[in-house]
Amino acid sequence: MYVADRFLTIRRDPHSEEVLARGGDREAHSILQRAGFIAVVRVHETYHRAPTGLPQDDESRLATDAVARLRAAGYHVDCDTDFDTDARQASYLPLGSCVAHLAERIREATTTEEAADG
Repeated sequence: MYVADRFLTIRRDPHSEEVLARGGDREAHSILQRAGFIAVVRVHETYHRAPTGLPQDDESRLATDAVARLRAAGYHVDCDTDFDTDARQASYLPLGSCVAHLAERIREATTTEEAADG
C-alpha cells in the first residue's frame, strides 16, 4: 500500500455543489460506500459522490460520518469545515473479513439451527 493511498479529500464541489470524495485505497472506497457514497468509475479515476436528491443537511451528515469513519481507520482526510469532526466512529470490517467470520461460525456449528443463526 502506498502512503498516498491513506489521503483523501471530501469537499463540496464549487461548480456542481455535489459532495465529492477523492483518493484512498480499496478499504477507503469500501468505507465510503458503506457510509452511503456512490462510486463513480471513470477510465482513469474512481471517486465517490453523495447520492443525488439528498437535502444539504443530509449530505453534510453523510460526509461527516464518512470523515469520522475514515479517520478512525487511520486515513488522513482533508475536508470542508462543515464536514470536519473530532468523532471517531467504529470502522466497518472489510467485506472479506465479514465473510470469513461468517464461514468460521458455520464451520463451528454442530446443528443446523446454529449454522442458520451464524
